[in-house]
Amino acid sequence: MTNLLALDTTLGACSVALVEDDKVVSKKKEVRARGHVERLLPMVDESMKEAELVMSDLSSIVVTVGPGTFAGVRIGLSAAKSMALALNIPLIPVTSLEALAYEFALEKANFSGQIAVAIDARRGELYFQVFDIVKTNISSLADAEAVPLELIPQKINDNIKIIIGSGAELLGAILTDSEIKFSTKIQNPTAEIIAQLALNYKERETNSDHVKPLYLRAPDAKLPSKNIMPNIKDE
Repeated sequence: MTNLLALDTTLGACSVALVEDDKVVSKKKEVRARGHVERLLPMVDESMKEAELVMSDLSSIVVTVGPGTFAGVRIGLSAAKSMALALNIPLIPVTSLEALAYEFALEKANFSGQIAVAIDARRGELYFQVFDIVKTNISSLADAEAVPLELIPQKINDNIKIIIGSGAELLGAILTDSEIKFSTKIQNPTAEIIAQLALNYKERETNSDHVKPLYLRAPDAKLPSKNIMPNIKDE
């Protein structure tokens, strides 16, 4: 029996799910801009009790590794790594962009074609990636990038049918002459979705030491310079 724990804290939600074989047996999601660290482990505990499982029953953990907020990515990945190490079980990494694309594919089960996922990264940038979807199968057509808004038109091709994610509204205001559709319905990864996605990515199972965060740019907050005070010479 396969018992999979899924975690996501990368963006504006905290989400946990448990999958027993191919069935979701518990799922919890709270939309929140902050406070992920306070709620993540209690939500895991609540889900385990709801599913009548204990931690030693887990066979693997799937976690979103980014892109997203720096604090959010660290919180989820640190928790997943700690649990995987303690239980000596593998991790399955997925990205937040994959998770959004896969949720769209599941909702539009008969859709085939290209979509772009755009997450508002602030500071005039988007986390951006193009996917090809054939019914519920997704495949990336390019690497995930942090793209300045003014350069987005260079990333758009005629085959993209829809742009989804929190950045879709921003792009709709820029690409006014495009026939592309824009949807902000799907904005945050959902643990239930990434758990189902991980079942297709079993080959990604790996030691937690090999799982790294996906940071596409430098942090917004920077450490203060070591040389804060001016050099003052004695007279």
